[in-house]
Amino acid sequence: MKSILPNSRKHDISFHASGKIDISAHIARKLSLAPGDVIDIVQEYGEMYLYVKLRSGNYVGRHDGRVWATANGKGTFRTCSKALATAMLVAAGVNGRLRCPCGTEIERDNTKYITIIYRCSL
Repeated sequence: MKSILPNSRKHDISFHASGKIDISAHIARKLSLAPGDVIDIVQEYGEMYLYVKLRSGNYVGRHDGRVWATANGKGTFRTCSKALATAMLVAAGVNGRLRCPCGTEIERDNTKYITIIYRCSL
């Protein structure tokens, strides 16, 4: 027999070759994202972590990785950053699109980091 739904886990973040990055409402709530926040990804010991680099209102000028709420009204966010998306696609060894679940949330120096599980694309 063959399962109709082989993988029931939904992705939390997706990276596209065009630079588009979609963030689920679940992750947005964990990071307390607001329109205008700037996200970044750091790497430590082979793991990738998503975090809010700058909060809206606490910076001046244009920044790469600034998020905005999507029009669907479900609490999802989107950003465009060719550098972040390309780095994740290269790290995962994927060409077109990478859909990742996210892992545990850690806090260091009053900053929340969320693990991106990029080695198992959904």
